[in-house]
Amino acid sequence: MGSDPRAAEGNMDHDDIEALLTTVHRKLGVAVADRLNAHGGPPELLTPDLALDRLLAATHRCTGSAVSHRLSRDTSAAQAQRHSALQARLAARGPLARRPAAIRVKYREETLRLVHNYWPFDLSQAMRTAVRIVQDLYGLLGDSTQPLGRAEAAVQQLREHLEGMSRLPEPHRPQAALTGLGYLEAVEFALADPAERLANELHGIREFLDQELAPPVTGLERIGRAYLFGVDAVAQDLIDDLTHGCEEADALARVAAEVEQASNDFVGADLTNAKLDGVLLEGILWDHTTLWPTQWESRVRRASLPSDEEEGVLVIAAEGSESVVHAEV
Repeated sequence: MGSDPRAAEGNMDHDDIEALLTTVHRKLGVAVADRLNAHGGPPELLTPDLALDRLLAATHRCTGSAVSHRLSRDTSAAQAQRHSALQARLAARGPLARRPAAIRVKYREETLRLVHNYWPFDLSQAMRTAVRIVQDLYGLLGDSTQPLGRAEAAVQQLREHLEGMSRLPEPHRPQAALTGLGYLEAVEFALADPAERLANELHGIREFLDQELAPPVTGLERIGRAYLFGVDAVAQDLIDDLTHGCEEADALARVAAEVEQASNDFVGADLTNAKLDGVLLEGILWDHTTLWPTQWESRVRRASLPSDEEEGVLVIAAEGSESVVHAEV
């Protein structure tokens, strides 16, 4: 039995554009030959017009199949990529973010307040500023062209800077109950540990400054550079202590960032059973995989705008859009 041309067309490799063009060229040659033979030869059972019509129809089918296949493949790849990104995002979250989403959103405002108490400003940057102040002091002590009065001013600047950094809340460590810590207690427990280490480090640095560095520097302008011996070594020790303090500040920064992420990132979260009345929602990140209570979904969409975080992620704004914003699907 002869092969069915239409079956052959259906078995074509739709991704091979070169094969598709070759097929079109062959069929077009058949149509041209039919039309030429029609002028002087016997009538053909398949008229040239009909051949051309069938050729165009077959080409349309082949092209449509190839395009549909490519689009479906690209869609599947995009969905797989988004799924992979979501799984990577979930895996990168800390233990607090793995607490039930309904609990995290319920206590969101209180949690963010705790973060602000323990991280009222950029403590990491403040510690690095303190390091630069002592480094400048170290340079002044070694530069005979600089008046020694500037060294005393640098010590006073450092003292005031460290005093401002020390205005942190007294670290509070909740006692773990037999059933474990509740969410807010777990948040404060996580913040208190690095905050306590940083507070102890700052206390030691301020004592070292007042007892070891400030006294000899204060008298330098009066007694002269002959008494500089050992002061530069003390300044270097203070730089080393402050550098270690930077590490403690960075550790607190990481915990604060983890708590903020657990309070703001609800991409892929199930909030269908969450009680959202009276809850602070501004700043929450979500996407099309986030599940909201039925009566809240349209309200959340109207209050949301595309975020700068990544494509397909929305953020609930203080003033929403005039129309419903659709998450990427």
